Amino acid sequence: MPPLGRSAIEPAGGRGLFVEFDTDEPCPFGFLGDPTVVLFFISWAFSMRFGGMHELAQAAMHMQRRHKVDLKPLLTYADRDAESEDDRRELERAWQEATPLAASARAVAMALESDDAELRRLTAGYEELAPRLRELAAICDWAASRGAGVRLSFWLE
Repeated sequence: MPPLGRSAIEPAGGRGLFVEFDTDEPCPFGFLGDPTVVLFFISWAFSMRFGGMHELAQAAMHMQRRHKVDLKPLLTYADRDAESEDDRRELERAWQEATPLAASARAVAMALESDDAELRRLTAGYEELAPRLRELAAICDWAASRGAGVRLSFWLE
């Protein structure tokens, strides 16, 4: 596995969603539940550009259309299993500003918590998604307050 950012929130068991920072200061925030649901959502949301039809891909499309949510920051992530030079470059390209990522996570959480019946139907069974996204937003707010960049990455091995 490639080295982590200068500090990071690592998933339990070393597999799942990583949130990395380009600061040495450890983040005082974390996830109060399993953030795998965030990884699951962003993976399916990413698939919608390729015709993904999972209900979370449909929910992401609905959020973009009805709620005008900018998903791009959430969809900027990379696989930590960087086996080639292209993979390593992709992992490096996943670094981003914390403020837009916080805003994107918060906007998705707000849409999920809205009275949108179609969105509730599409996300039934994923009730832990909004709280984990709010936690991600708080983590990114902390990073932004320090001028730190953030990288979302995952490890599934």
